[in-house]
Amino acid sequence: MKTLELKLTLLTILFFSLISSTKAQEKSPAHIGFFYPISTHGTQAENYSNNFSLHVLTGLSGGENGLAIYGLAGLVKGNMNGAQVSGLWNNVSGDVDGVQVAGILNQSQDAAQALQVAGITNLNQGDAAVQVSGIFNAAKNVQGGQFSGITSLAADLDGIQVSGVSSIADSVKGLQTSGIINIAEEIDGGQISGITNVAENVNGMQISGISNVAEQVDGVQISALINRAKSVKGLQLGLINIADSSENTIGLINIIKNGDHRIGLSIDENYNSFLTLRSGGKRVYGIFGLGSNFELDERRYGLEAGLGLGLAESRVFRLDVEIVSKYMTDFDCHDYSKSSFQLIPSLKVTNGIHLFAGPSLSYLHSYDSPLGESMGLTIWDDIWRDNYQAIMLGFTAGLNVRF
Repeated sequence: MKTLELKLTLLTILFFSLISSTKAQEKSPAHIGFFYPISTHGTQAENYSNNFSLHVLTGLSGGENGLAIYGLAGLVKGNMNGAQVSGLWNNVSGDVDGVQVAGILNQSQDAAQALQVAGITNLNQGDAAVQVSGIFNAAKNVQGGQFSGITSLAADLDGIQVSGVSSIADSVKGLQTSGIINIAEEIDGGQISGITNVAENVNGMQISGISNVAEQVDGVQISALINRAKSVKGLQLGLINIADSSENTIGLINIIKNGDHRIGLSIDENYNSFLTLRSGGKRVYGIFGLGSNFELDERRYGLEAGLGLGLAESRVFRLDVEIVSKYMTDFDCHDYSKSSFQLIPSLKVTNGIHLFAGPSLSYLHSYDSPLGESMGLTIWDDIWRDNYQAIMLGFTAGLNVRF
């Protein structure tokens, strides 16, 4: 019995030794061929690791340690150290340490120490250093950069993603930038896109041409149109800002759950009347209003925009300073604009109703428009080619309702 067990053990060892010997790679200085298996290594090509390979169409090897060139495609069933260049497709079953260049597609198991350049796609099941493609890049972990014409995809990125359409990653330590959209779960750095950024947690900045969306922001959101976040510790800068809580918001319309919102009616020294929304955080707020001048048909339609800063507030009193621009027109040929610095003291009739009246210093510009009556004091004025300009000391007064 013991003799039989010993024989079986020896046979098993011999069997695995034979398998191992048949799969062991031999070193080869060069491998030349037309297509597999028409080459200097024939059907045994996968058992050789070469210092130089040159194949007219396709080539197969067990490894490369130098330069490998293929007219169409190259398949390496081991590691590639050096450069692999093909007209269409490169595939490495092991690790790449060097450069892969293909007209269409590069594939590898791991390219943490490599540059992959493809006309269409780079696909990496493991890590990647730098991927450059005309259309699509994909890797598990990127320690460097992904650059593509359309999309870059990574699980974890420590570096930069640049794409013409979209950049997508789970975790980013560095920068995502794209022409249309960036998507990430965690951002420790920045997202820059032409249209939209989407993230769950941002520690850094989001900059977009249209919108930024995030749950938690510890940094800055900047967009030309809209910013949306649940909690912002930092700054939101955009035309419209939306958040449950935000330390600082700068925009015309700010919808902050724990912020300040007031709607009011006002009139100034030139009889311009406006319905105005003031919205923002506890200190900084945006101003947006629509109005008219009921004395002059040439100023029938008005638009107001600006920023305000709360200086002080008590149980019965509030003091604000504002920078406001008003534009009046009849949409024909009469235009009137007024930019003002105004001090707004308010008396709180109740916590929700505020009466205000305060002085303003304004610059007026009017083109071919009647000036009408004014209760202000003109400090300086001038007329040149039907353009009237003036600096005026005036006032604004009205009623705000907090909601």
